[in-house]
Amino acid sequence: IKYNKDEFTRFYNLPNYFSSDNNVLISNVIQDVHYGINLFEMALHARAVRFSLQRICLAPVSFQCITNATCRLHLEYGLSGSNNGSKRTPNIRCFNSKNEKVIDLSYTDIDPVYIPVKKEIVDEQDLYEEDQHSINSEIVIKCKRKILNHERNQKYDKFKEIPLASKGWKNKKSKDDFFTIHIYNDDYLPQSRKTLYEFKNTGLSQSILHILKQRGITIPSQIQALGIPSILKGKNTLLAAETGCGKTLAYLIPIIQQILTYKEKVKFKNQFNSPLALVIVPGRELADQIGEVANWFTEDLPLNVKVITGGHTKRLIVNPVFEENDIIVATLGALSKLTNTGIYSMRYVRHVVLDEADTLMDDSFNELMTRFLSRFQFKSHSENCNLTQLLLVSATMPTSLSDILGDIIDMDNLNKIKTDKLHAILPHVQQKFIRINLGEKPSNLLLHAKKLSKSNTPTIIFCNKSSTCDWATMFLNENGIEAVNLHGDMPYEIRLGKFKKYQDGIVNIMVSTDVGSRGLNTIRTKHIINYDFPSYIADYIHRCGRTGRLNAGNDGKVTNYISTNNDCELVQKIELAARTMKSLPNVNGNITKIRRFHILNELENRAAKKLD
Repeated sequence: IKYNKDEFTRFYNLPNYFSSDNNVLISNVIQDVHYGINLFEMALHARAVRFSLQRICLAPVSFQCITNATCRLHLEYGLSGSNNGSKRTPNIRCFNSKNEKVIDLSYTDIDPVYIPVKKEIVDEQDLYEEDQHSINSEIVIKCKRKILNHERNQKYDKFKEIPLASKGWKNKKSKDDFFTIHIYNDDYLPQSRKTLYEFKNTGLSQSILHILKQRGITIPSQIQALGIPSILKGKNTLLAAETGCGKTLAYLIPIIQQILTYKEKVKFKNQFNSPLALVIVPGRELADQIGEVANWFTEDLPLNVKVITGGHTKRLIVNPVFEENDIIVATLGALSKLTNTGIYSMRYVRHVVLDEADTLMDDSFNELMTRFLSRFQFKSHSENCNLTQLLLVSATMPTSLSDILGDIIDMDNLNKIKTDKLHAILPHVQQKFIRINLGEKPSNLLLHAKKLSKSNTPTIIFCNKSSTCDWATMFLNENGIEAVNLHGDMPYEIRLGKFKKYQDGIVNIMVSTDVGSRGLNTIRTKHIINYDFPSYIADYIHRCGRTGRLNAGNDGKVTNYISTNNDCELVQKIELAARTMKSLPNVNGNITKIRRFHILNELENRAAKKLD
């Protein structure tokens, strides 16, 4: 591949252009001496060339150079000879510290410039340098256009527009542009993961503490340390904290203790299919995961846990099973059907948990969720012992939540517990944004997936539609990359065990819709690829949260393919938040549609009153 003077800037994409003999052909005929100097300088700084310059040999004299500046002077001296009409052609050879030649520049009227370098070595060095940069560099946002790099603690003039690498990405000419939000805190230990005190200070019983200790859990996260006492007091509580910080145990442990205390105090005898607590979730895999955690406590404590998911509700209605249940973990649709048919009674329910509350309150669940919650009379104060306690749990909390729940619960008596990292960009997860054309996404995905598969890196690829999810899975498998898919439109029999196959390490690549982004404890996941960029900030937060989880280390990465104008607008908001170190804006997800509906209804009611 040959490059003329105008095309030479493409040199920075050097690893993509290799000839059959693994040599890179950088430039065509060089006619200008100064351009030749610039060529050499660019070669020194290009990421594809990895060597420590020790000396330059110019026939007939050899120079021992200490710095690159000295080398440049010698280079100018050598090149000037060929510009003065001399027929002498200087040959410039560069050596590394092991005295191995790694670059050979020949300046003639016809010979191009070659840099012999193995593609595999370049790829490995790229990954190594990127990792080292992520940990050691002061650059937080690294851009293709270096002038737009953002350094740690860099400030901007509040009266001027903040420069964004993604500002011009709506233009088709921005193709192949990129920027990366690097790890800017390698000792990342946000307040939500710091040790505040031990579990014994939260008011938990010795029997529960013993079970936690057996599981190696002795130190609570912030959301656990703050949330457990509030829930134990019987308060309606909102738990909002970033992904992967232990929210499940924060609500599950105090509920279990309250159930055991209540059963012992009033000598309660369980009624068949009449639970004392409900944990409602948006997806089957999340229900199975929470049920597994709840079952930690069933071996040593008088506790019964039941998991109910969709896919076989008709069979349960026709042939119901009657048994004692203290806690039911269920998807909303299945629980609603079994309750409406009288298979399960909600008469004795004392605790209702909405895990991933933002999803359960969006426009896909809202009407059904509101109708189901109307069955319960929730507490207005913690002293109302006979009323139901409501717990809302999520990694994103919409600002318009009061518009949704205002008719169900007194929001003034809702104890809101949030961490300082809520809606923030996680500083321990590297996030790369690549501007790419729609037609180039499949080939890029294949190349990326091959590297990840070769290194056995657990990866989740997110798509916005079920059809895209199915296609991407078949595309990867047809090209020799084993992958499983997961989405809500899959038949129950096919979907069963897909996520477990990924969690158990049988398969390292899972292609999923946002079904796989909510609450799942994918602690082994090291890489996230957003093949389709999400439509909402809330979805982006949840997707990124599948890596870099509690006790999972700081080696999580996210790669985003940016193709549409809507993608670009969302990326600009994320980049601006990263540069200003502020929380991500407008984390409302699909709830904005519901809020708009409520506002329109209110305006219509006001207009009707005026007419009356």
